[in-house]
Amino acid sequence: MPGLVGFTTKSINNHEPKSVLEKMRSYIAHHNFYKSEAPFCSSELHATRSHINIIQTEPQPHHNSDIYLWLDGEFYNQDELIRMTKCNHITDPEIFLQLYKANCDLNFLKDIDGVYSAVLYDKKENKVQLITDRYGLKLLYWGIINDGLVWSSELKGFLGHPNVAPVINHQAVKEFFDNGYLLENHTWFDGIELMPPASVLTFDITKSKVQIQQYWSWSDIKPLKEPINEQELVEELGWLFKESVRRRVNKNERIGLLLSGGLDSRAILAAIPEDYKPIHTFTFGQKGCNDIKIASKASKIKEATHHILELNPSNWLIPRINGVWKSDGSFNLLDMHGIEFYNDYTSYSDFILNGFWGEVAIGGYYVEPFQTQSEEHIARNRGRRFINQTLVLGEGWLIYRRPFTDKNLAELAFSIPKNLRQHYHIYTKMLLSTFPKYYKYIPFNSSSWVSHPNRLMKLLEFKNRAMNKLKRKAQRFGVHCKDLRSYTDYPLWIRQEPAKSFFAKLLLCSRAIYPEYIERNKIQDYLRAHVEEKANYHNELCLALTFELWLQQVFNGKYRYGQEKG
Repeated sequence: MPGLVGFTTKSINNHEPKSVLEKMRSYIAHHNFYKSEAPFCSSELHATRSHINIIQTEPQPHHNSDIYLWLDGEFYNQDELIRMTKCNHITDPEIFLQLYKANCDLNFLKDIDGVYSAVLYDKKENKVQLITDRYGLKLLYWGIINDGLVWSSELKGFLGHPNVAPVINHQAVKEFFDNGYLLENHTWFDGIELMPPASVLTFDITKSKVQIQQYWSWSDIKPLKEPINEQELVEELGWLFKESVRRRVNKNERIGLLLSGGLDSRAILAAIPEDYKPIHTFTFGQKGCNDIKIASKASKIKEATHHILELNPSNWLIPRINGVWKSDGSFNLLDMHGIEFYNDYTSYSDFILNGFWGEVAIGGYYVEPFQTQSEEHIARNRGRRFINQTLVLGEGWLIYRRPFTDKNLAELAFSIPKNLRQHYHIYTKMLLSTFPKYYKYIPFNSSSWVSHPNRLMKLLEFKNRAMNKLKRKAQRFGVHCKDLRSYTDYPLWIRQEPAKSFFAKLLLCSRAIYPEYIERNKIQDYLRAHVEEKANYHNELCLALTFELWLQQVFNGKYRYGQEKG
């Protein structure tokens, strides 16, 4: 978000191209501070870009002879890529085209460390190519309409195309309610797909033919050779991680960090170069929760300015109504954590560092729970289609950077045998060796410690267990005890205003759209049982609300900008 939109001329029949392009772009332009570029129009192709004016601020397309490029995102190994071009001080789009012209192909894509999507138009060859980064983290959707190619960085951009009549994909409905997000390259609309990771889609404009090829795959990662010296591996991981953070922190940029009570974001905090000041850290959650307490301790060590942002029953829901529209309804609004505070982030930051993938890549978090699924499958789905969606949503305000997806770091991490990665074995060794003062005496949740706990830590663990036992007993007698271990209390908040009335208004309405796809009675039973405190159905109810909001936004034009227009 926002990004690129465009189409080849065949897709629009006799409609006026410029007005269609501007309408598509309007669907992905969400704030007044966005910069919308002049439409590019040729006899065969029409394209433009909307962006937040922080990176790639030069007008696009960047072009060289008859080759035109639109780039959404950024590269992190510019020094390495510039050496390949033999040029100096050039922008990412210039790097891309220089490498393309020098190689006469796209083989260089495997060398890019970045999060980006791109559209390349070769006017002489009359072809257009859609390109995604190695892990597909910068989204780009596409479809064939009337023998023409249409693309958009947001699914809703297709609503601005005159020949797209959105039809809900029933398989997507099943996936959404089974998983809380869509799988692989599926979208809500029949005939529209998400570009796969590490892929190039080539569309022959003359022949109206599509070909998709991968330029990198997980099979390219070769397992480390045995025997493995764990200490050398720990040192190499630590060095690569610090280098990854260094490449994503520049002195002339306003950098912030979303800091939780876990391992990953704290590692980034510790790795930020000591000469970078000031550092702003942000922690959201209900007042007094463990995430805030732990993040405050880590921030103090780094001498960072720590911003505590309180989540409560009054402020959590309303921003997520518009968040469904901005995120294309692609994941449960229950998981839009932190959307309430983007104005706070942007007061101090243009770039936010995020611990995305840390526990997965080095920690082996999914090695045991998902043994029937490959790590590639988990990364493509739970990683890209679920966890990454929160970051994609946030990029409507600022730029996210994900150090754990660094090309060199990730290749090493995923080459480590699973027995060394699972249960955080090599990860905790790396953290304690590289950043001891951030992990030796600070827990990473309410009762877990990276290092072996001393007597005081054992007493604290005993206290936590005793308090939790007392809370469970109290709840049996109808007494609700606020659980400060968690940064939210969604089950309780849905029973309170304003959520209670809003859920009822949408899900009990006789004009609701969701019953065309899922069973109305089941959802209404969930709502009744939840409000009456007979059971907790907060996840099921938030899935249903997300789906209904998305349907209302697509088909009725309601709730696109929040509650007030419903």
